[in-house]
Amino acid sequence: MPSSVRPQLFIITGSNGAGKSTLKQALLPADFNNLNIFDGDIFYTQKSREFYKVHGSSKEAKKQANEALEFHFRKLVAYHIANKAHFAYEGHFTGQGAWQTPTDFKNAGFDIHLIFCGLKEVIRSIQRVEIRVKKGGFHVTPLDIENNFYGNMEMLEKNYKIFDTIEVLDTSDGILPICHISKAGGYTPLKDKQIPEWFKKGLPNLYQIIAK
Repeated sequence: MPSSVRPQLFIITGSNGAGKSTLKQALLPADFNNLNIFDGDIFYTQKSREFYKVHGSSKEAKKQANEALEFHFRKLVAYHIANKAHFAYEGHFTGQGAWQTPTDFKNAGFDIHLIFCGLKEVIRSIQRVEIRVKKGGFHVTPLDIENNFYGNMEMLEKNYKIFDTIEVLDTSDGILPICHISKAGGYTPLKDKQIPEWFKKGLPNLYQIIAK
């Protein structure tokens, strides 16, 4: 459980279309479910539309939206670290550079918690994004979806020890809690045959923790 004294950082990540944006408030612990969760995709989409109205150029709008997102996020991070204020955000971690932010919070004395939402297969991730786009949601290319699907797991495998707690869920068909991992060890409510293959193959280090 998060400490009531130390500031807390919550990060929500996982496959595109796994329901992170829809479920994010419900995924936080009860004491923090009113905490504002920063969603970079939503911010970027809003800014892209604003800049497109100004410039009439999709390329320029995307460029300026990226710059605005980077500036705004850095500002949020600096504020919450300086004020030791609880913070939560949603994002992808396919590159090593993305891990600097949780490292900065960790070095500033925060407890950091990861909530990972996964899907059974890439095609399901692509299909869900297509449905979202038809409803006016954020577009992601199939290549980026595949990179995020595998890249998030690959980088978590390398960096999982930084987190104080890790929660992993399968959201392919409803919400299936797979495991809770902390410094004390791991726990799963599932029998081994119930644990999804994507978890066993994509996160073997975490799988070994709960298997023990």
